[in-house]
Amino acid sequence: MTKTLVISYTPRKGSYTKVLFDEFVKLAKKKTKIIHLDLVETPPDLLLTKNLNLIMEWNQGKRDFSASELKTLSNHHKMVEQVLEADNIVLAFPIYNFTMPAAVKAWIDAIVVSNKTFSFNPETGFKGLCNDKKALLIVVSGFDYNNSGNIKEYGSSTVKQNFDFIGISSEHIFAFGVDQNREQLNSILENAKLEIKNLSKRWFPN
Repeated sequence: MTKTLVISYTPRKGSYTKVLFDEFVKLAKKKTKIIHLDLVETPPDLLLTKNLNLIMEWNQGKRDFSASELKTLSNHHKMVEQVLEADNIVLAFPIYNFTMPAAVKAWIDAIVVSNKTFSFNPETGFKGLCNDKKALLIVVSGFDYNNSGNIKEYGSSTVKQNFDFIGISSEHIFAFGVDQNREQLNSILENAKLEIKNLSKRWFPN
């Protein structure tokens, strides 16, 4: 059976992101082993002075860390291992102020790791090391970015760029305008659920 890492950030009461996330889990749970990472309950470490410098040293090849330094690095390493062990990745988050919430960006920062999820060769450049995986982004916004003129969100493109960098192909399911277009809320959610259902059939045909 395949293993699917599902990552959610859904702290708001009545979260529509959680509605869609739960829809994926309901459809997939009998067809794949689900590993759930809740970024609200288990937030990644922010890149502050102490752990940032340790991570940079790790990325530059250092391995002789003290026990306390390894403990500081352990949360990052656990999240990297979850990615490496997964066949599929599902990341669900809302858009805050045109981009992803800080906890989602912190998770991305935790999993993009030299010699773990990507490598670098001076002659050939960067290479993603996660090419055997696929990902789905479920992205929800109160604002309708599909009909917003020049106003854009950068969360989904930022995550996709990072997934591309480490070798993971990704798809997106958007539910935009859930607050702005309240009269269309049911159809917005139902359309997203149908997309999730169709993707689940493609990912888990048996």
